[in-house]
Amino acid sequence: MIKQWFLIFTLIGLLVLSACTPGPAPAPTQLPVEAPTEQTTATMEVTSFQTVSADEIMNINWQWAGLVETQPASQSVIPNPENYTIAFMSDNSVSIKANCNRVMGSYDASASSLTIKTGPSTLAFCGEGSSDQQFLTLLGQVESFAKDGEQLVLQLKDNAGHMILSNGGMAEVAQPAPETCAGIVIASIKFDTMGLPYSWQPNCVAASPYDASTPPTPVGLPEHVEINFGVSDPKDVQPTDPIIYIIPVQDYQDLWAVNGNQAVSSSIEQLRALLNGRSEPIPASSMPILPYERVMGVNDLSVQGVYLDNPERVGVRFVGRFSQGPNPVSNEGLYYIHQGGTKDARYLVAFFYPVTSAKLSNTAADVSSDEMQQVDSDPSAYLQVKASELNALAPEDWEPNLTTLDSVIQSLKFEWVQSSANQTDITNTLWEWTSLVETEPASQSVVPNPEKYTLALTSDGQYKFVADCNSGSGAYTMDGQNLSLQPGISTMAECGPDSLYNLYTSLLAQVESYQVNQGQLVLNLNANAGQMFFNNAGPVVDVPGVPADGPYAVALEPVNVRSGPSTEYPSYGVAPIGASAEVIGVSEQGQWWVVKISTDYAPDGQGWVNTNYVSVYNVSDVPVIPAPPLNGVDLPPSESIGPMATSTEPLNVRSGPGSKYPSYGTVARGTSGEVIGVSEDGTWWVVKIPTDIAADGMGWVSGRYVVVVNAENVPVIPTPPMP
Repeated sequence: MIKQWFLIFTLIGLLVLSACTPGPAPAPTQLPVEAPTEQTTATMEVTSFQTVSADEIMNINWQWAGLVETQPASQSVIPNPENYTIAFMSDNSVSIKANCNRVMGSYDASASSLTIKTGPSTLAFCGEGSSDQQFLTLLGQVESFAKDGEQLVLQLKDNAGHMILSNGGMAEVAQPAPETCAGIVIASIKFDTMGLPYSWQPNCVAASPYDASTPPTPVGLPEHVEINFGVSDPKDVQPTDPIIYIIPVQDYQDLWAVNGNQAVSSSIEQLRALLNGRSEPIPASSMPILPYERVMGVNDLSVQGVYLDNPERVGVRFVGRFSQGPNPVSNEGLYYIHQGGTKDARYLVAFFYPVTSAKLSNTAADVSSDEMQQVDSDPSAYLQVKASELNALAPEDWEPNLTTLDSVIQSLKFEWVQSSANQTDITNTLWEWTSLVETEPASQSVVPNPEKYTLALTSDGQYKFVADCNSGSGAYTMDGQNLSLQPGISTMAECGPDSLYNLYTSLLAQVESYQVNQGQLVLNLNANAGQMFFNNAGPVVDVPGVPADGPYAVALEPVNVRSGPSTEYPSYGVAPIGASAEVIGVSEQGQWWVVKISTDYAPDGQGWVNTNYVSVYNVSDVPVIPAPPLNGVDLPPSESIGPMATSTEPLNVRSGPGSKYPSYGTVARGTSGEVIGVSEDGTWWVVKIPTDIAADGMGWVSGRYVVVVNAENVPVIPTPPMP
């Protein structure tokens, strides 16, 4: 199994959550068996048990009222039985309330035997005196059930005792939660609250129509996800409650645009320009803030601005407020605000959380008369001074600590449904294993060195893998989303006690299907045993087979295959560790080998690899091959600070959005050019090039190798036919 140096944490699917009961529940009161205290909650002296069927205990909200233990002999009364409940539903699921936490699970009842298996749970701390953990532990020890009059008796294993539960009325039959909302997989939503004093719940919120009659701004939202803190029903949310919104951008823009209002589109464009341009300092007011349901006036103050990025999203956070007129700055109405979105611009992610600082007055009424005079005499100058003061504070000068709130929103993860039209072809790509999710027991493990565990499926039905110090290959079959990897040949070196070689290869043999979510490859294991997650490490060059006894090279690590003997030449793709290729030449200086690659990538069938990253065999007679010309493309300078792309490494400028399209030539690292369009899938940019190179003046560059700014409004350009 996973080695001890893995970062392992419990995989929790947060499905049904609710606000905690105020205040911790008192611990169970211990009563002497010889003289039980009179009580009304439960009859502690159980004299006879009646065998009943499972049907007789279903759909009832059973409240934990007492506990009888045998070692040592004791009886306990539960002071607040309504805080500890379990309902056995007709679909063999259980719904459990354990003080301030909610737990889902399943049960199996046969004759009088009963086993209860707890599953996804909230993780709130319910107070030192809470019995939530004891309640859940006892439920896991139940082996049978019976009734004593109207009370349910759950008998524990090893004759350890029994739990007594009273009838709390009919249980509400929960409506099944939607699997997806606005394209988001509800069960995939997870994040770490970092100890914030709230339970939380994701809710699917139906679209609300555009309405211009609600001051201070119109409102209207498409179907979206709200993550609510402390309340389970979005209808109960108050304007000052913490909240996270996940809103589909295009639907949001369309909803307002069809009503003749471009305000949402304008705000999104401003946000994109801010995140692309990374202006410093971040503006001290008038930040673009959505949704308008949370905008209660003019944003006249924004301080403590910081850009927040992670592999899935970009964003900016700040402390801000909304005002409808000149007002002194106090803790009233101050919020931690995050505005950002997914890197594919599909979803807007907004987070609002009220914050305070001991450096500020609690309310406007507490502000000194001198400060009020400054507000009245010159509100603009006053706000500039306050912004400077508040920007000088440290994150820990705020409650909650701003860094804590940063960690909360950065930990948010969710997946969305990819349409079949956008499903990524997983062949000819180098995939790096990043994590493993297992179901029995539920756990998630992170791979510390993904580059040591790779997988590449080639278009000829073969696959190659690297597993730490070993490498191998095999055949695969693919039918729709079904995928099977048949083991083939492999080296079998001993890679050390912490190696995942054996685990990785055994898991590959268990793969039965795949999907692609947010650019990640997910391999589903058979028998619902779990999932393997892989990141895209770039295209793989498909090389022809190696001739027997001929000159060949073997990659010692992932190596770029370039169009010439220098890093100034663009890369055709990556050859994974262990990949072999026929060597057909060597560079004039002897620092690069020329290997045979498919003419789909290079018309001359030649790729160049650096000698530092390959081992070569039988190469004593290969010829010296001169360096090919480095054909450059001169990009016309942009006439204004408009849409612009800057290359992060040498790259080809092609006639279409794909490596199969011919290259017009290359541009060097750091070259900038005007962006005039974007591909239909958003992964290639169209830049302006001289018409003597391309009659239409359009060149296509991969978004992987450029940084683009101010390109939010460039048109989508259809894919040209392959020449």
